[in-house]
Amino acid sequence: MSSENEENTRIAPFMELSNSLSDWVNNFSLVEFEESVAGKSGTKFLQDQTANKIISYALIIYAVIIGLFGSESLDLVVLGIDFYDLLSIDGLFAMLHSTTDLVLTDGRTVSFSESLLYSIISTIALIFALWITVTVVIKQTFRKSLSTALLGISTAWIIFIVTRGLSHFILIEADWVVVWANRDLVMMGQLMKEQMTQAPGSHMCIDVNDCYGINQNFRLWWTTYLTCGLLGAAYGTSDKNPLKFVLGFGILAGIISLLAINPTEVSYNTDTVMTKILICILITYLSFAASYYYSSKSEEYLVNRFRSYLMTYAVSIFFFAIIIMDPPEFVKRLAEFAGGEPAQEFSDEIIAGTRVPSTMDKLAGNGIEASQWGGLFVNLIVATAGCVLGFGIGVVLAFGRQSELPVFKVPSVMLIELVRSGPLICWLYFAVFMMPDLMDPFYDAEDIIRMLLMFGIFGGCYIAEVLRGGLQAVDSGQKEAAIALGLSPMQTKLTVELPNAVRTTLPSIVSVFIGLWKDTTLLFIVNILDFFKLAKDLPNTDLRFLGDFLEPLYVTAIVFWVFAFYLSRLSMGIEKNLGLVKEGGGEIA
Repeated sequence: MSSENEENTRIAPFMELSNSLSDWVNNFSLVEFEESVAGKSGTKFLQDQTANKIISYALIIYAVIIGLFGSESLDLVVLGIDFYDLLSIDGLFAMLHSTTDLVLTDGRTVSFSESLLYSIISTIALIFALWITVTVVIKQTFRKSLSTALLGISTAWIIFIVTRGLSHFILIEADWVVVWANRDLVMMGQLMKEQMTQAPGSHMCIDVNDCYGINQNFRLWWTTYLTCGLLGAAYGTSDKNPLKFVLGFGILAGIISLLAINPTEVSYNTDTVMTKILICILITYLSFAASYYYSSKSEEYLVNRFRSYLMTYAVSIFFFAIIIMDPPEFVKRLAEFAGGEPAQEFSDEIIAGTRVPSTMDKLAGNGIEASQWGGLFVNLIVATAGCVLGFGIGVVLAFGRQSELPVFKVPSVMLIELVRSGPLICWLYFAVFMMPDLMDPFYDAEDIIRMLLMFGIFGGCYIAEVLRGGLQAVDSGQKEAAIALGLSPMQTKLTVELPNAVRTTLPSIVSVFIGLWKDTTLLFIVNILDFFKLAKDLPNTDLRFLGDFLEPLYVTAIVFWVFAFYLSRLSMGIEKNLGLVKEGGGEIA
């Protein structure tokens, strides 16, 4: 009996996936989808459902034939009008023939796979546009609703034009080699790349003066290991179907491995990098398994407590990443106390190959200064600062604004209104030119560090207003009940009011986070070499690809969309786990 239960438990995720697909197939209605786009039939003889469905399938077949063979295959002459001459449409085979072995102006030849993929994508979009158009004409949906019919036709052809144009650029015209050859540059920037990939004794170094120092890639890998552990543990507490995470992360890890296994023009050892990637994958899966097992065997309150620990752990990773990249003096002193010797002091021995620096030796030496940070790393660290610091600042300001004491309320209101009254770009210039005068007596911060603080303050002021609305929505009875149980005012705010406010305003908070992530592209205006600036200047940086400026910008757009989409989906998953309904507000009864 137990073996049967174990077997059922093992196949449960697959059965759930199969049932979901089956439900979607059973619930999908071609006629309903058609009417939602093209409108309902306006002819009397198509009021019968069977006849309406038959015509729908016939129109799809008609659109598929033209999509495959072109409009010439069904040449129609009505009232002396040759519809092929009026609307000449190339089908799949014509498009494939026109792009196969096409020699472009730069000498490149389009491969058969690229041509085939482009032709298939264009054909699918063409079939959809033709189907909607002929449906409107044959079924006379414009008699029911002219606006719906016109909107459906225009939307369908806009989709076709945009899809065909983008796919033609991406698969036929674009030269993505410019991004591939410089992927390490746009990820880390020139100075940080040299710190990460070069070391004394490498073929890139002529003498010690030409080297940027000891290889510093361990600093980023340490942060990556901790982040992988957090990722696996977090999904282990929320995902009811483990197969979804296992397969999804496996696909992501496979893509990253394929990118890393072919270094092309990147100066690093492939075997070493792949070993570290495998360690990351192992840490992620082990943490997911442990977290999933604990969450499935524990009570809900214990799982919630574990999630709160993970939140604290996530914040700690952010500060760890900043500290480990450019360690302060006390960290260096601790490394020396643990037996480390600054590696830069015996660089000659390292170049000669007589001594290999230990991790403590590297920690005791100089790290990567913030002024050398660049690429996507800068955008990620600044956006994280806006989220982590911004949320903490937002909580303080929200409670301060609600306080009855002027000493807390007045400064909070003044800061919120002051920051929100000016655009972010103005505050970034303020951080560059005026903040040093304010901070120099206490801390000589570099530009990027000041950006971290400014994004935190800017995001905190907006989050404060979002949370204020959530705090006002908390039922007064909950506050009174907390006080009646003996909780102090501060305990009431942190354990009762704040969690309820976050639950209510979670979509708005995530929207602020997404906005901050996208706003990091403004860093290039203050001459910080972030991902966007490096991508924008890449054709001028690598003269082999002079003029190929669109490809890096497209990659930038895709990367920013992926992160924003992930945050949005993550928010929806959290809302689902909290038991919040999709519409109507409130919670699931």
